[in-house]
Amino acid sequence: MNTPGLLGRVNFSSAGSLRLSNLMLEEMLDKWRRGARGPLPQLTTVQLLNALVLIDEQGPVGRRALAQALQINDGVTRGLLERLAEQGLVEVGEGTGVKLSRQGRETLQKYLKQIAVREIKTLDETELVPGKVSVGVHLAKMYKPGITGVSQRDEAIKVGAEGTLTIAVVNGKLSIPPDNKKVAELSPREDARIREFFHPSENDLVIIGFGKDANRALSGALAAVLSLEKH
Repeated sequence: MNTPGLLGRVNFSSAGSLRLSNLMLEEMLDKWRRGARGPLPQLTTVQLLNALVLIDEQGPVGRRALAQALQINDGVTRGLLERLAEQGLVEVGEGTGVKLSRQGRETLQKYLKQIAVREIKTLDETELVPGKVSVGVHLAKMYKPGITGVSQRDEAIKVGAEGTLTIAVVNGKLSIPPDNKKVAELSPREDARIREFFHPSENDLVIIGFGKDANRALSGALAAVLSLEKH
């Protein structure tokens, strides 16, 4: 079953600054840690971005379900949601859970713009990684020679995913660095499917996170995306 994009297509003409976005996420976390209400238990930029994406896609979502999806305990999740609510980023419904407010969605879209994300889509199983649930993230003009996909895979594994595939559009071909294996040669069906889902252009990236469930696959894909600033 093919599901629609988690956020729909984010129509931005330029890639923006990944480093700036990470700084903005870090500043938000740092403000919370130094707030009058006491320190927030350690959260990462990946977990914060993942929370915003999950709430947008699944909301209204309950605290326990969100804690399970983010792989953090209930107390940390409660603190996160309280601070998001204080900033007007989420709305809490009595007995229904939380969802992003208009301001929250605008904030998420701003982050996505700055990290060049065009679309996030659940792929379910892919022939490139059989037996695993996959989530793909399309990034505009983020391919640079020298990207190997290794550090992206490693960061994904750290957050509970089983790995990632980094796919670049090079000379019009969907290629997997560092040796630029052609997706069309590995699986013509998946080559066509990725093109249909994401419509990638030259020098775009599609990072596919995979794992035993969609939440871990998404977390891995986002961790891989944020790791690109280190390249």
